[in-house]
Amino acid sequence: MLAQTFELAPRRQATIFSDVVADFWAFGAIETANRDGFLFGYPDRTFRPHQNLTIVQVIVSLVNGLQFVGGNPNSLSVYSDRSLIPSYATDLVVNYPWGDRLSPARDITEGEICALIYQTLVATNRAPAINSPYIV
Repeated sequence: MLAQTFELAPRRQATIFSDVVADFWAFGAIETANRDGFLFGYPDRTFRPHQNLTIVQVIVSLVNGLQFVGGNPNSLSVYSDRSLIPSYATDLVVNYPWGDRLSPARDITEGEICALIYQTLVATNRAPAINSPYIV
């Protein structure tokens, strides 16, 4: 989905993760996302494909893959758990149904992934912004 959405050229040689074998059902997508800079895995060279993604992991993946820098930390003042949000991810934050906390370590839903990808398209001027109280 990331490769099709952002149409990026591979930026690096794919990492071989010790826990993802070539016959894993999503191996091709994982390899493409890794080459495009979206997925790097964990420091121990594992990918952990059977673990759920957290909100912050998806934000970090999008920020890394699109090489975003900066951010506006003042926009996070509405979140009581803002200290848990990486500063380089502030431009992508969208949160539903809680308007007062992000819960970045919580497992992310498919809908939240779609919302973050849409916000990434907005941040890169590829989609119009949507006015919503859930978007920072």
